[in-house]
Amino acid sequence: MTSAVDERGVEASPKFRVLLTASLVSSLIMFGSNIVAVSLPSIGRSLEASFADVQWVISAYVLILISERETAPMRAEAPAKMACKLIDCRDPL
Repeated sequence: MTSAVDERGVEASPKFRVLLTASLVSSLIMFGSNIVAVSLPSIGRSLEASFADVQWVISAYVLILISERETAPMRAEAPAKMACKLIDCRDPL
């Protein structure tokens, strides 16, 4: 496994790695919403949709992305919690 090392040769802390990963994911979400915001007006013109209709589609897209990002940790740990309840063990969290 490779380790993250800065320009001084010091290994990056786990907190820094978490912060960096969260920042990259957030920037990708913003990048994705900008792509949609730029492309939807031309799609709206070709489908003869009004500006309000296009804005609703953009808002719904961003809302779905944010809700998926916020609920992903809960959905990821749900199977582990269910297995723990099935075998009657204590919840580690």
